[in-house]
Amino acid sequence: MPKLRPRSLMVPAGVTIALILSSCGESRVSQCNRLAEVVNQTQGFMQEFEAEIQSFSNNAAAVQNIADIKDAATQYTEAVNKVVTSLDGLAGDLKTTDLSDESLVMFRDDYVGVVQGFSGALTQASGAMELVKTVESEAALPARIEESQEKTMEAVNSIEELSVTESSIINDVNSYCGVGPQESEE
Repeated sequence: MPKLRPRSLMVPAGVTIALILSSCGESRVSQCNRLAEVVNQTQGFMQEFEAEIQSFSNNAAAVQNIADIKDAATQYTEAVNKVVTSLDGLAGDLKTTDLSDESLVMFRDDYVGVVQGFSGALTQASGAMELVKTVESEAALPARIEESQEKTMEAVNSIEELSVTESSIINDVNSYCGVGPQESEE
């Protein structure tokens, strides 16, 4: 039978671990949580963006004349510009997220690069749609649409590459922070 100790000297194991962790500085877990909280801000504005793009797609499918095309293009550029503003804010929030863990700082900085890349690619896509939005006549429309599509495809390719990088960073952070692998949402 183990030797009993007086109650006044017994410290619950959880308290001991918490005291040890707090004496070593801020824990990795709390820093992981803080980083995740900032990164997860994207969920809200990306869902809103996807809804706006779906609305744009519906409107674009029903265009009947150049005025309708310009209206749809305006709707698209407004939605994209709004998400670019949100991404730029996210990049700023990430840059100022206080982390002392060197690995988390590296992950954060890599993620800032991805967010800035998304912002740049979406700005390029918005610029491509500006070509359609500012078209002068129906005669000029086919050439503008072709040019717009080329520029949009460049932006889409960048976004696809950035998405792979983003997924890799998120998986690395989750692994480092002790979170299981992310499941695909397809």
